Amino acid sequence: MLPREETTMRWKISPHFHFKPGSNLGSKGHLDPRTMDLLATIALLALAVGAGWYLATSLATPQSTTTFIVPSQSVHW
Repeated sequence: MLPREETTMRWKISPHFHFKPGSNLGSKGHLDPRTMDLLATIALLALAVGAGWYLATSLATPQSTTTFIVPSQSVHW
């Protein structure tokens, strides 16, 4: 009986994770698909946090300088 093939990729990050300037990212041994998925996930999380921060700060109600004016009792509507 033949050994069963593994159909899923194991999430194991290499301790030699680095980029070389001018290297071909598609070549074997530099970046595997799991590393690319991890980088894409981190980039999407950073984008979501940045967009949330931008919306929270830009849509915040600025302090108003107007005050509530109480009409005097002699005014009749």
